[in-house]
Amino acid sequence: MTTLFILLLVLPALLGVLALIAGREIRGFCMVAGSLILLGLAAWVIDLAYPALPEGVTPYLGTFPWLSPGREPVKVIGFRLDALSCIMLAVTTLMGCFVILFSTEYMSVRNVEHPTEEGNPRYYFWLMMFVGSMIGVSLSPNFLMLLWFWEITTLCSWVLISHYRHEARSLRAGYKALIMTHGGGLFFALATVLVFTKTGSFEFSALRDLDRPTLWIVTFLFLIAAWVKSAEGPFFTWLPDAMEAPTPVSAYLHAAAMVKAGVYLMARITLASGNVPASIGMITVIMSLATIVVGLIFFFYQDDLKRLLAFSTITHLGYILLGIGLGMLGSQAGIKGGVLHIPCHAVGKTLLFLCVGRIAMLLGTKNISEISGLFRKMPVTSFAFTVGLFSIMGVPPFSCFFSKVILFSGAMELGGWIGFAILIPFALEAVIALFWFLRVGQNVFFKEPSPIVTRLYDPKDRPFFGRLIARVIFITLSGLSVAIPWIMFTFVDRLGG
Repeated sequence: MTTLFILLLVLPALLGVLALIAGREIRGFCMVAGSLILLGLAAWVIDLAYPALPEGVTPYLGTFPWLSPGREPVKVIGFRLDALSCIMLAVTTLMGCFVILFSTEYMSVRNVEHPTEEGNPRYYFWLMMFVGSMIGVSLSPNFLMLLWFWEITTLCSWVLISHYRHEARSLRAGYKALIMTHGGGLFFALATVLVFTKTGSFEFSALRDLDRPTLWIVTFLFLIAAWVKSAEGPFFTWLPDAMEAPTPVSAYLHAAAMVKAGVYLMARITLASGNVPASIGMITVIMSLATIVVGLIFFFYQDDLKRLLAFSTITHLGYILLGIGLGMLGSQAGIKGGVLHIPCHAVGKTLLFLCVGRIAMLLGTKNISEISGLFRKMPVTSFAFTVGLFSIMGVPPFSCFFSKVILFSGAMELGGWIGFAILIPFALEAVIALFWFLRVGQNVFFKEPSPIVTRLYDPKDRPFFGRLIARVIFITLSGLSVAIPWIMFTFVDRLGG
């Protein structure tokens, strides 16, 4: 199994190098084939580790003796695959496959919005590195190794957000994301150093050996790092600006990559520490609810479909952190609902972003005010977008319905005024967001065609292979929008420290 873990980390880097040297004719094929191999390897290691859940498997390859002279060498380089890692690894590799496959059509001269293939070798190199760094985040067995891959995701996101180098907004958005998220990484590094100096270990379980005041400080530092990484609270501003990135990058960034790393960190800490201070749990819950409300307010001011989806992501990451905060306060249903929301949201949001990418590459615009009546020209995309909308809004039987119900149960599990106070903004956001997204969907797809839609030539006149790629992705993700919670329930039930 150790060999498979190593392959999971090494293969993305090799594919990235291949992207730089491969010819234009075979580059896309190589990237898609490589991502499918990665997905197969991930499924293989998950299958091998499943019998060992909830403890999972934690093989180590190397130690740092110089960090602990006279004592047992510090374990650093290794892998950890438990239920939480299985969920993140599955999301990371599966969504990566869809994004890379979609990129083969999107990153071409057939894209009306950005009709260029300039920089494609660089694009695929950093996208494969992004996938590899998220695999590293998923499999890291301790804080130090997690910090390494955490910072690599920051680097990859900066380059990919700034992909369109000739556009000033793209460059500004990339630098903003880099500065803010790296600033959050400094809090992560400080917390990691504190854990090591107090316990002599980088293990997640070392949190159990900290005294209560130090545990509070360390957990709060990690929480700040997670807030910045996941664009929560006052640190949310970098994420809407990051929509200057190519749409497949936006899909991966929101659904499976960097923003999910922050909530993954807090879920890992909550499960590993066993007893997070209740005050940290209350801070997490309050900040999550505030972020959900603020994100909801910004819905009403967005004309760009990608920016609308960005603020939707901010609110859904608030849902996940809310569930984790409930778990810190003692609600088992809360932490399970929060973790389940990671894959449930990932599928729906990937579907929505790729639908918007398809719309933009045909129309040359993502502005809601310019698009209406699109169903007549793009029925498959319209259907898929509607499925994605129902999925993230929690309409049964789609994915987020199940995670939201469990989150509701987690709030009720606390009881008293706290549980009631949490339920009110939670329920209001769910209802208002559903209403607003239905309104947007009706305007974009089902009203009379707008001039820009009327002028759109029949998409059937486009290359058959490009249409086939879009349809395969949209139909598969639509099916997963129903199936994913049932697949993930078995892992959520086996969550452990």
